[in-house]
Amino acid sequence: MTGSISTLSCGLFVLVVLLGTALDGSLPLAAYLLSFWHYYLYWLAFTFGRVPFGVFKRDAVAMKAVSVVALAAAYLAAPLDIASLAVIACGILLNVRAAAVLGVDRTYYGHEVAGLLPARIAAFPYSLTAHPMILGNVAAFGGTLINPGFAQDWWPLAGLHVAFNIGLLAMELAGRVPAVRTGGSLVFAGTLVGAVVAAPLLGVAAVACAGTLYRCYAQETKRRAS
Repeated sequence: MTGSISTLSCGLFVLVVLLGTALDGSLPLAAYLLSFWHYYLYWLAFTFGRVPFGVFKRDAVAMKAVSVVALAAAYLAAPLDIASLAVIACGILLNVRAAAVLGVDRTYYGHEVAGLLPARIAAFPYSLTAHPMILGNVAAFGGTLINPGFAQDWWPLAGLHVAFNIGLLAMELAGRVPAVRTGGSLVFAGTLVGAVVAAPLLGVAAVACAGTLYRCYAQETKRRAS
């Protein structure tokens, strides 16, 4: 039941944002409102670690796909830039290779959420760095900023993606400490406040979705622990 509610809340929010921004003709607003939910889901799953693993993977993959489509739509509307595309491609290839070596379950915090046994991965690119997917993401999102046509209007969107990926790295390095829970709460609370200020009605919808997800992910932890 928890999984159905969390997935339904994500789907309804995406639908509300698309309809609301279509009526107003504000596609940039839709891009910002839909681009960062997978980071929130990563934090919820990593921090509380008790949500059913299949639910988390389903939610995270779906919202990441929405985020990628939003960014791609904005990027492809700008004139093409070969250097930018080359850096993006390198970042994506690094990410894909790392995910293939690690496996889907471990990519989505299988150890922290599903209780998979710790494993040391020595194949490339883990032979060079412990966090190749984060580096690949930073390269891909940062590479979009090389394109001046995109960067002029969309640099905050790409910059926020880079910042959130650096935040994920900090979270993974810190582990499950109280500061991660507190810091993540403050970051996402501030993000939601910004959404409400920028678009009151859709911002309220974002707060409702965030609250529902928190209840599904975090309250599940409390129920199982009791």
